[in-house]
Amino acid sequence: MKRTKFLILTNFLCVLILLNSASNITGVVFVETSLEFSGNTIAFDIYHGGYHTPFINNLVANLTATGNIVLLIDQTWELPDTVDALFLISADTGQNWTTTEITDIVNWMNLGNKLLWVSGDSDYGGYFNQVPINNVLEDLGAILRIDATHIWDSVYNDGASYRVIATEFGVGDPLYDGDIVGNLTKDMNSGVQFHGPCAIIAYDGYEYKDLRYGHSIFPDRVWTLMRYSINATSVDEDLSDNELDLYAKSNETGLYPAIAYEHLGDVNSHIIASGEAIYSDYKYMYDQQTENGVYNDGVHSGQVLVNNILNYFLETKDIITTPTPTPTPTPTPTPSEPKTTIVGIGIPAVLLALFSIGISIVFYRNKRR
Repeated sequence: MKRTKFLILTNFLCVLILLNSASNITGVVFVETSLEFSGNTIAFDIYHGGYHTPFINNLVANLTATGNIVLLIDQTWELPDTVDALFLISADTGQNWTTTEITDIVNWMNLGNKLLWVSGDSDYGGYFNQVPINNVLEDLGAILRIDATHIWDSVYNDGASYRVIATEFGVGDPLYDGDIVGNLTKDMNSGVQFHGPCAIIAYDGYEYKDLRYGHSIFPDRVWTLMRYSINATSVDEDLSDNELDLYAKSNETGLYPAIAYEHLGDVNSHIIASGEAIYSDYKYMYDQQTENGVYNDGVHSGQVLVNNILNYFLETKDIITTPTPTPTPTPTPTPSEPKTTIVGIGIPAVLLALFSIGISIVFYRNKRR
């Protein structure tokens, strides 16, 4: 009888420990997102260098998997008219688009219904030079510009202040944000990781301007899609001390534009300007998990935002034409279907569960005897 009571008590304690461990389970749910267009040609300019040029494999894999052509502009400069979207990956210091190459981009955008994505980087160590990309934007007659600072956030980050999370959607004014911001940020349930980013400013044809809401806006032309948090700071880390360091010189901190959209109405083409190459695999930016798991239990919406933007501006085409895509590695794409990752039970709890089952069996056999 004593033995039976002991077995029952031990079994009960094991079950309690198991339930307590199970209560610590963390459910990480990824948003269902995928690319919804096919028959397009998407070009990535790696000819001009850029720290993130080797890290675009996941997006390339997802684009080709859905029936699109990917063109890597690599050994020589080439921009066919058939290209639908062009990514200018942040160029290395000293790399410039020539006058001829900029003219090619301008003429290509003038064909209409084209998408140009320009991306920046932090000014850390002076490795990124904003001038070449801004020269392209100037010749396009664009308002958006890449700034020359480094954004930090001591609160919203993935384990370090330079691993910044953009947390704010639009500018918080439904009349200004409109359907565009809503469509481009739909299904996003968290912020987006911008690893070592800069910010976006404006140029009105006369001077550089603070693009934050309340300072300057350009209705029906420019929309801020996401901003860094109120805790963010802008630093002129390379001490360039020029007009592009506008935010670093401002007494007002936080809420700098992280990514913005501009519509070139005269030619009906589109520009996305982001403070980082968030379509890159680097540090899990084009993903739904973070590298270190510090922010939001390790979940962010970078992949969702990039897919939303491409789905919004690119439509399915019936015929895929040349050029032949440049061969690229085929990695395992990041999650595009709902997925729940459960952690927290651990080996000790499993062993306890097995032990509990074993005790139950012994108890049952003894009872039958």
